[in-house]
Amino acid sequence: MRYLYIAVVVGLIASTAISLYLYVIEAFTGKQLFTLLLNIDFIYTPGESVPENLYLAFEYALHVLVATLIVCIYLYLITKSNKLWERRMEIAALLSFIAFLTYFPLTILAKTTTPAVTDIVAIFDWFIAHVIFFFNLYYITEWLFKKTRKQST
Repeated sequence: MRYLYIAVVVGLIASTAISLYLYVIEAFTGKQLFTLLLNIDFIYTPGESVPENLYLAFEYALHVLVATLIVCIYLYLITKSNKLWERRMEIAALLSFIAFLTYFPLTILAKTTTPAVTDIVAIFDWFIAHVIFFFNLYYITEWLFKKTRKQST
């Protein structure tokens, strides 16, 4: 139960942080990185009867779910053995880097307008967003581990 609590809290905070960063980037530069982050039009496109705000909430909920699953994978890996526990920062960095790499397939698959696969500025902004994800993943998990350990003793 403790791990589920940590996964949900960290997943919600990390996904919100990355979403806010990319939303601000999109608002100020016009590069549709927030759109890319939440975009699932290559899987499902809603009919005209679905309100846009409801669809946006659905996309955001999927984004939070994916972030929470990444945190679950992270928690599983770092609690599997002492060697992996000692390398938890590297594991968080690796998972965040893998998430960063989704820029390329998501851009290629998107049916809506998104930045080009070769747009260096967009790639850099996407990278910074996933660095933000890394810091949230690693440091909030560390803090929650310490906090939940103190409560259980």
